Amino acid sequence: MTEKGGASAEATWLPVIGKTLAYLCMKAAEKDVGFDSVLDRVDFLEGIGLPPADAAMAAGSSKASVDELRRLQRNKRAARNGKAKKKARR
Repeated sequence: MTEKGGASAEATWLPVIGKTLAYLCMKAAEKDVGFDSVLDRVDFLEGIGLPPADAAMAAGSSKASVDELRRLQRNKRAARNGKAKKKARR
């Protein structure tokens, strides 16, 4: 293909096509699986190969928001298992 602005057409369009296919796969899987949360959608998209930032965007969120949701989920699990760090009293 022709070079335009230093990047070939394949380098420009293949990521767009890949992200679009991943989004369509997620929408098709929602009919069968029925994702409960944004984290489920992001985990699905990362599982099929999207980078975390792109997976968060396709799921309708941001990478920072997904990171915070994961942190909260991790802390909730740790507290439930009795492994949460307790704050020292002064």
